[in-house]
Amino acid sequence: MPLPAQCPICSAEHHVQSVVSRHVYGGKKGQAIFHCEQCDIRYLHPGLSHEEEAKLYAEEFEKFMEKRSSHDAGWETPEAHIEANAREAARRSAFLLSRLPARGKVLEIGCSSGFMLHELKAKGYDCVGVEPSGVFSDYVKHRGIACFNSLDDLLFDPAHADGFDVVLHYYVMEHISEVTEFLDRQIHMLKPSGIIVFEVPNATDALSSLYDIAAYEKFIWVVSHRWYFSTRSMEHLLRGFGMEFEIHMDQRYDLSNHLTWAIDGRPGGHGRFTNELGQDLEDHYKRALVAAGKGDTLTVVVRNAPCP
Repeated sequence: MPLPAQCPICSAEHHVQSVVSRHVYGGKKGQAIFHCEQCDIRYLHPGLSHEEEAKLYAEEFEKFMEKRSSHDAGWETPEAHIEANAREAARRSAFLLSRLPARGKVLEIGCSSGFMLHELKAKGYDCVGVEPSGVFSDYVKHRGIACFNSLDDLLFDPAHADGFDVVLHYYVMEHISEVTEFLDRQIHMLKPSGIIVFEVPNATDALSSLYDIAAYEKFIWVVSHRWYFSTRSMEHLLRGFGMEFEIHMDQRYDLSNHLTWAIDGRPGGHGRFTNELGQDLEDHYKRALVAAGKGDTLTVVVRNAPCP
């Protein structure tokens, strides 16, 4: 197994890098997940080559996700994906409500079926998407939203040279190999008062750091994820840009989902036990995990303004 010479985020030397897991779902022999004690990042090493990455996302991603997701995740078709993500769209919209400008131009990177962009377009925003999946990008364009297969393709289009008021991406950054360059490009695409809002999984969520569920350990470390961020590693990354930022923790998955992992060793199960447990307990469980720093999601806001 090849060992990293240093941390790819903070450049800490090899003696503070340790193996988290030698099991990488969808990976190949020699790949493993490492942890840097200095900045707290977890990362895949070695990562996918540019060719392997492009092939996965352009040709195979929906099938890859369908195979490892719960049966109701909606990866079969764009329409099914939109229906399956209605609850998620409402959760994201509630967070965005007080943070988006009243109007403006919105870019979503990795927009998949466009379930967020369709909602924002209906609210009057000028929406643009980037989506490498041919199936999803064709669907988004069919629904009347400009959609590009890559950021490079978007940047070559003079119609968008004036930049964006808002850049969004959800569960995308953990897939990006050159993560610093990725964020830097977005900052340069912002209008003067623009914001970036994005979400990533939290590496210290309850299923990873509190419970010992063997099936989840075999599920969560996956070849398509280059990075696993904690609050500490995300702060380290963002401080390097000198921009104003906020990091919020949330809990997407409910107690029923966690019980399904413990009982059946599989994803899914949202709401499975809610009738018996009660919605109050489900909500209290989510709040308790966030308060303990064990929530499953980090939501980040970066503003186009230097740190005070």
